[in-house]
Amino acid sequence: MASVREKVVELVFDVCRPHRPDVGDSGRPLLSSGLDSLDFASLLMAVEDHFKVTVADSDLENLASIDDFVKFLEDRKAA
Repeated sequence: MASVREKVVELVFDVCRPHRPDVGDSGRPLLSSGLDSLDFASLLMAVEDHFKVTVADSDLENLASIDDFVKFLEDRKAA
């Protein structure tokens, strides 16, 4: 079973086809790693669908990087 981090990276690559953004630094904001706002919105929907979570508007300001997504998802899983 893939880890949360691996799945988030996979989802990033899926929504950004055909180009692959630079995700080497998982703490770097995704919008400066090659994603545009449409890619980011698509990623949010993919994360919600795959992990069966809802990302509230109030959570968006804390979701900039892969690390942020992983922390958000792991916190939801633990709750």
